[in-house]
Amino acid sequence: MSKVGKIERILIFRLSSIGDIILTSALIRCLRNTYPLAQIDFVVKSQFVQLVESNPNISTVYGFESKKGFSELKRLRNQLVENNYDVFLDIHKNYRSLFFRSAFKNAVVLKYKKNIFKRTLLVSFGINRYKNELPVYRRFIEAAKSIGVEYDGRKTDFFVPDNAKQSFSAIALAKQFNVSKQYVAIMCGASFENKKWPKENFKVLVQRLTDINIPVVLVGGKSEIQDTEFIAEGFSETDVFNFTGVLDLLQTAALLKSATLTVSNDTGMLHLSEALGVPVVGIYRYNG
Repeated sequence: MSKVGKIERILIFRLSSIGDIILTSALIRCLRNTYPLAQIDFVVKSQFVQLVESNPNISTVYGFESKKGFSELKRLRNQLVENNYDVFLDIHKNYRSLFFRSAFKNAVVLKYKKNIFKRTLLVSFGINRYKNELPVYRRFIEAAKSIGVEYDGRKTDFFVPDNAKQSFSAIALAKQFNVSKQYVAIMCGASFENKKWPKENFKVLVQRLTDINIPVVLVGGKSEIQDTEFIAEGFSETDVFNFTGVLDLLQTAALLKSATLTVSNDTGMLHLSEALGVPVVGIYRYNG
């Protein structure tokens, strides 16, 4: 274990993205198991605060308004230094986290192993150098191993608040969508073009599912609207329900929680479904 005294205050730094923030949930749970009385706080971009604020293992969530730039990051850093954290967990490991953690002189700073070179080889060139590699959520936990944190054998989790369930139910009712029936959720978007399965393929998949009377739900943000409209075109509104651009993150989680299956590119929705205990089919592509 690291040479650190009594641990009472822990700060986790992970600004983005949706999937990576969700993957921190196992680390947060294991930290809480090890330090049940500790203050465990989290720094994240403001637009992703929803993803962690309902987690009962988190004490306080601090949103970073990235649009305000460096001055806002500095202001937030100066504010949080006053909390006298015992441990700073850098789960982002970029220039912002380096700047942020540099002010925490009295804290034990822990970082996770990012494996940038291996990831670049795989994503950009199709060269796989991963051998017996721990999944990302396990590597997050490994970052805290030196302070006695151990893996509890469980994967990620996600907590959907009641108000999100209720608001989604109201939207579903307005669309005449029956949440209690079997359905497959599909997410066709991705943060990078080379991660996207062609929309034409998704349309074929939807056809095959509806042919065997399995309703399909399309989810995603406003940037996916054009693609999901293409996919939904020609299908009955009772077979394909398009919620793209309609739901916020927590309402989407409420929808996914009741799905029979999620089919998704390598996106946050895939990790969200896994955290909710929903079976997933992940589609992974690379520039090859």
